Amino acid sequence: MYRRVYLLSLLMGSATLATATTPVVTVTSPGTGSSVGSPVNYVASASSSACPKGIAAMRIYTAPGVSAYTVNAGQLNTNINLPVGSYNTVVQAGDNCGGVGKATVNVTVSKINLAPPKFLYATEFAAGRVAEYVVNPLTGAITPTSQGSTWAHWGPVDIASDPGGYRLYVANQGLHDMDAYFIYRNTGDLFQVPGSPYALAGVGHRVVVHPAGKFVYVSSSTSSNGAITASDINAFAVQADGSLQPVPGSPFALSPNGLPALAMDPKGQYLYVSASSSGAGAVAAFAINGTNGALTPVPSSPFIVPVGACNPSADFCQESPTDLAIEPTGKYLYGVLGIESAVAGFSIDRTTGALSNLAGSPYPEQSFCSFNAFGACPYSWTESIAPNGKFIYVGDTQFNELSIFSINQGTGALTYAGATNAQRGICSPYTVNVDPSSTFIYSLGTTQSGCGGAGSNAVLGFSISQGNGQLLSVPGSPFPNASVHTTDDSEEKVLVTR
Repeated sequence: MYRRVYLLSLLMGSATLATATTPVVTVTSPGTGSSVGSPVNYVASASSSACPKGIAAMRIYTAPGVSAYTVNAGQLNTNINLPVGSYNTVVQAGDNCGGVGKATVNVTVSKINLAPPKFLYATEFAAGRVAEYVVNPLTGAITPTSQGSTWAHWGPVDIASDPGGYRLYVANQGLHDMDAYFIYRNTGDLFQVPGSPYALAGVGHRVVVHPAGKFVYVSSSTSSNGAITASDINAFAVQADGSLQPVPGSPFALSPNGLPALAMDPKGQYLYVSASSSGAGAVAAFAINGTNGALTPVPSSPFIVPVGACNPSADFCQESPTDLAIEPTGKYLYGVLGIESAVAGFSIDRTTGALSNLAGSPYPEQSFCSFNAFGACPYSWTESIAPNGKFIYVGDTQFNELSIFSINQGTGALTYAGATNAQRGICSPYTVNVDPSSTFIYSLGTTQSGCGGAGSNAVLGFSISQGNGQLLSVPGSPFPNASVHTTDDSEEKVLVTR
């Protein structure tokens, strides 16, 4: 009871209690009186020499009574999204003896380095809709938009937006097409663009948008008697009224066939597609015509995925990446390998678009998992790279967790940093998405701490520790929504826009 009363006092911003202990709070970033860019990186620690039980929690206040972040530890390293302006922020700590201490940090935010999150969209596969939420940029909590959700022409499986957050594109499996929407910037509500939905060559899988916002690419496949007979990239050019027109040569056929994941070059020169070559896992590369959006294969494409510790004579090593992503500078591409529970890394030749293996690739989450070890391995499926280039998050569908890799921004090499310790509600994480400010991360799961039993499906939100990439649930998470996470085809998605 005493601890509960103390924590309530801390969360309400009480400066002191009638105790003999007062924690000392040390803030190393940002410096008080400094001019900084947003998001603002706070690094602080606390100690309480008179309390043998140590520090219970720390919290950041951006204004009196306005809490932005809480951690149940004696140190913190996190981002806070603040608009341009001056702030008298407070970092406060409470110890396990009832003492409270604080440090005031006066900062001026002079510029925005990374856009804060604004809206979150999640596919509702069985309902044939897209759920809509407004994101609180300080806490990461989400609330439904006034519209709540919108029709998506059945079986929505992937979502992408233009860089400015003005349009949303949704690939559908139910009727082999893609929806295109205008995003109403004041509320996050969605409205179909003229001519939407647009037909695809087959069942939709993944969708990406050119960084200039003028081209949209969607992967699709066609099947017969359970076997894939064709795979294509459907390419569209965005018109002045928001409508889409196929680019010259679209759809672009892929050979051999597969379920292609897509990765758009942040500089807009190349498009990468998971593929296979002579039975081996590979990544196909295409040059993008900057005028009309047409695709041309890059010389020497496709590029073979290294097998790492896998033994081709004993294991299934010829796996294509289940997901692809490029870090924000456009120097490195990463592909998720499900069976190996690893991430393959490539450097990108900026002149040609060709790929070459990074030293040490692929980077495992644990010792190699053989093909027959299902259930005993993480089984990586999807990935999201933080826009600040610090971490890659990988959804592990067997272990029901989010694995963390830190990125060496000089070499591109990855270091496995463990799995998130915030596993509440994580269940078959087929989707993971870091927000535009690298402050929060979202997935789909359940309201339960495990993956069985009663409870609703839900959207999950976590704040990111900028020191080690570990995660802490945002206030209110999990956010119940029985219509999300309703398919086992491994492609339902969540997306956060600026």
